[in-house]
Amino acid sequence: MKDVFAYWGCGKGLLKILHPHIRILSGFLVGCSCLLIPLQSIPGVILITIITVCWCLLAAMPMRMLLRCAIASIILFIPFFLIAPWIATDTSTASPMIYRFLVSGTIALRSTCCLFVTASTIAVLAIQDVHQGIAFIPMPRIIALLIVQLINQTMLLIDETTRIISVLRIRGASEYRNIRLLFSFPVVWMVRMLFRAERTAAAMTVRGYGIDSIPVEKVKLSFADMLMIFGTSAIFIIVILLRLRIFA
Repeated sequence: MKDVFAYWGCGKGLLKILHPHIRILSGFLVGCSCLLIPLQSIPGVILITIITVCWCLLAAMPMRMLLRCAIASIILFIPFFLIAPWIATDTSTASPMIYRFLVSGTIALRSTCCLFVTASTIAVLAIQDVHQGIAFIPMPRIIALLIVQLINQTMLLIDETTRIISVLRIRGASEYRNIRLLFSFPVVWMVRMLFRAERTAAAMTVRGYGIDSIPVEKVKLSFADMLMIFGTSAIFIIVILLRLRIFA
């Protein structure tokens, strides 16, 4: 997908009916649950898999996006799964190879689940929903504004970088003979980023954008909102109890 902003809000699942801040909080709780679920046993592996699959189904990302997430997880985590077990700092106290593969496998599985949960949460949040949702989350207003700007500027940087790469490809700069591209690309990229930052700052000044508090209106949560936040909170509490049981 050429437009990087088109990924936001592409999900068409049941999560779209929830208020934006409920989607954000629920996604955060599900992501934290995937990070904390103990994977030393088969039930933990089954639990994290069920949570991830259910969240992806509720988000209903397009099949193309699911495929891209799967490819990204393979590229990022399969090499780690295959290479990490062979790295040993002390051969005298090295663990059995099977145990090392199990450890690297649990890390790869946890990372993959977190990737899918994050991608699904983004897929049910349009860019305009992010600002509205964060405004309802109890946090300092300047932090809320900072988070929104970080997201917007990151997406703009990705979009600008994609455009530069497309222009270089059209002009034949991506051929292997153009070694100078490796040295000139950072300069071109930095200049374009500085111009984009200057234009963004000027637009924010003209529109009177500051650090004033975000106006928040009262919102009445629906039954679906309360059910989702209670459900994800219950999952998070269960995961915390399972984690504490290990150290007990």
